[in-house]
Amino acid sequence: MSPDISLKKISFYDIEFLWRLRNQPDVYKYFKNNNPVSWKEHINWTIPIVLGISDKDVFVIKKTGKPVGQVKFDYKTSDIGISILKDFRGGEIATEALALAIQEIKKKKRARKLIAEIHKDNISSQKLFEKLGFKLESRNGEWIKYILET
Repeated sequence: MSPDISLKKISFYDIEFLWRLRNQPDVYKYFKNNNPVSWKEHINWTIPIVLGISDKDVFVIKKTGKPVGQVKFDYKTSDIGISILKDFRGGEIATEALALAIQEIKKKKRARKLIAEIHKDNISSQKLFEKLGFKLESRNGEWIKYILET
């Protein structure tokens, strides 16, 4: 693991970065809600997470201290997802960040499995999750479901 890659739980200071990341067309094109979200929608989603009153964790991915992406996890649905700024894709950032996030989630011992639902055209995400041990569970239309037992 590279010492340059780190995760931090989101805070109020990260809300704008996460909103800008979420609203990049090359990021949301593979989301189930594949449209931009308003600032108000984003605030309504992030504030409970920041305050710790949500069943979700969101981590900002940092490379040498600079935010480059995020990993989110929902303890209610076991759903995990990752987004990286375009300029930082293709290296090992996503692999290292996702591995770190999985370690953090396992520490809480609140999830027996992790589920990644990935768009069928998002080949790089499919390869990423497979590389980290996720197994193909099912296909449903445009979505492929991967599971990792913790």
